[in-house]
Amino acid sequence: MNINDYRKAMDHIIPDQELKERIMNQKTSQRQYIPVRRVLTYVLAAALTLACLFTVALAASPELRMAVMTFFHMEEPEQLPSADPDGAPSEPGVSRAEIGELVKTQYIRMDSQYYQYCGGGLLRNLTWSEDGRTLLGAKFWEVKGNEMTPVEVELHTQQMDVAYSGVRYQGELYWYVRNGVLCAFNGSPFGVDTRPEDQWYVTTLSGRTDALLLHVVQGRQMERTEFILLYHLDTGEFEDLLAGVDPSVMEQSDGSIWSPSASRALITGRSGPELPNGREWLYDRESGTLTDVKDLGGVGADMAVFVDDDTLILRVYTYDANYDLEAIACWVYDIPSGQAVQTLGQSPCYHQSKRPYGIILFYGGSCMEIGQDGSACLIDLTTGARTMLENFTFEKDMNFSLSPAGTKLLYYAMDREVDGLGITQLGVIDLEKSTFIAFDREGYENLHEGSIGWEDDQTVSIGATSADGGTRYILLYQF
Repeated sequence: MNINDYRKAMDHIIPDQELKERIMNQKTSQRQYIPVRRVLTYVLAAALTLACLFTVALAASPELRMAVMTFFHMEEPEQLPSADPDGAPSEPGVSRAEIGELVKTQYIRMDSQYYQYCGGGLLRNLTWSEDGRTLLGAKFWEVKGNEMTPVEVELHTQQMDVAYSGVRYQGELYWYVRNGVLCAFNGSPFGVDTRPEDQWYVTTLSGRTDALLLHVVQGRQMERTEFILLYHLDTGEFEDLLAGVDPSVMEQSDGSIWSPSASRALITGRSGPELPNGREWLYDRESGTLTDVKDLGGVGADMAVFVDDDTLILRVYTYDANYDLEAIACWVYDIPSGQAVQTLGQSPCYHQSKRPYGIILFYGGSCMEIGQDGSACLIDLTTGARTMLENFTFEKDMNFSLSPAGTKLLYYAMDREVDGLGITQLGVIDLEKSTFIAFDREGYENLHEGSIGWEDDQTVSIGATSADGGTRYILLYQF
């Protein structure tokens, strides 16, 4: 396990084995509620406005220390589509619905081809060579009304040939720009034919269409090491973002995590019995400085997390004799000034089986504290501000996932008695608007839901098939 794997394990609810097997595409770390009386749209809107005003009033009051966010459980449930009794459809189709006039949905029923939601608001179907390295065909569609309309994109192909740390990485890179957004992908060979030079992939940088991040990988499992290069699409040249780092540090490192603009990085070191999180260093590309994370702010942090280019959350963990995580404390650290302010005192960490209360961590600048009575409180780790989730009780089959921009939390509850995820309830916490809405889902037991996650900061997708596997769906939700 490398540090990135460890981070992922620490940053969501720790599931038992049964739950792990059922979450097939989770990006971090939700059952039955008694319906309330019907709330009309204008009443909901007014109530949401009042909740926001009440939150502001609480925050401004010197006598009250905790804001309140009300959980709005919409009475109108989602009616999920029924699978075609005659098997897979001959062509894809789209149906739309609104839930409580607050959430818009698109149910995309697929034919025998494999469609994916992709960048620029498009669906795509890619055909790869048998070894998974070469793209043989690409088709793109845009959902308009109740139809999928074919779209032509200017798809660029570029031969990758990058030598780094003794390995020559090669292969085809494919990319296009749509609506000012760069979308890039490559093949994913796997199995016994996978070669060292195949171990690379790309991610995009927000706001940039001229360059992307090239991730190159060496080794397997415990020996896996990943480094990130800045790759320029116009020239095919790359920059080693860590070229100025002390070689002795790089020998200990298994990867790096970059700030949004790639101006600073957290270089991660391998873990061991004495250092469950390994070591971490903060690297500043402009100044060339390298600082051990434990020395930042004088708090002895085990790990740091970027909030933005200039701000870190420093985490200090407490372990038991078996190196199982017991508790956490957090500080917000301003990189330019070097000042650290504690925003979370030492608190127990949530564990689904042995300690079903405590802190649930999200990767960015927030977390959630679960009380022993199931109460839930959001904590802004950049300020220490707390917001109680009113009319909401946390249960073990509930999950939360942070949006890409860190401004929303996807919420979902699962039914452990059905195949697949069995999502019984779905909703979103908007951290900026201080609203929390959710709705029940009817008909989920007739689908096998295999994945759920954010597509962008407004769109959540669920991948599903009919019980017999004959019909596939992409279910899209706009919050």
